[in-house]
Amino acid sequence: MNERLRKKTEAFFLQFPLINLKKGDAVVEADKNLDEVYYLKKGYVREYTFSSQGVELTLHVFAPGSYFPMTDALAGVRNRYYYEALTPIELYATAKEKMLDFFRGEPDIVLDLTRRLLLGLDKLLMRIEYLAFGKAEARVVSTLLYLARHFGTEKNKGVQIQYLFTHRDIASFAGISRETTSREIEKLVKKKVIEYKKHLLTIKNLEILKKQGGM
Repeated sequence: MNERLRKKTEAFFLQFPLINLKKGDAVVEADKNLDEVYYLKKGYVREYTFSSQGVELTLHVFAPGSYFPMTDALAGVRNRYYYEALTPIELYATAKEKMLDFFRGEPDIVLDLTRRLLLGLDKLLMRIEYLAFGKAEARVVSTLLYLARHFGTEKNKGVQIQYLFTHRDIASFAGISRETTSREIEKLVKKKVIEYKKHLLTIKNLEILKKQGGM
């Protein structure tokens, strides 16, 4: 979202209270009737679910400027997923109908929303490929690259992921067990492809990491 659209959107939401949540706080629970839509001003929110075997899977990460859950608001599809603060967050909540009224008068914002939904869908399809066909190593590597792209900053020719993601968090993105994730991460550490400094994960070379995962 560009600066002009962000200011226009936040001007609408300023009429509603600002909500502050800590990392790990629940935002939306699955299979609940929702009367509200959320706009994320600051921080990141993850959308996740559980398999029938109880394995947790992170489906998407919402960045600042995102609205959610939109399938409920726009398509009338009952929300089936959980939403949780991945970092400390600031967000606004408004009634679905008020949001739809706002969209009806702002076609440029709707066009931007459509563009971002399609970009998100493209990234989701790429993740599905790795989840469906990739081995554990490829899944972990794909997840690390995803986190680097969204949360990384360049440091000493590498990329440092700026938030603390536990092995459990990475396992949820990769769709595998925490134990398997820990083993794969340990292999990458021993190969000196990644390293931990002050609990933050650093990818020492993105191209080498990609080759490690067969990408």
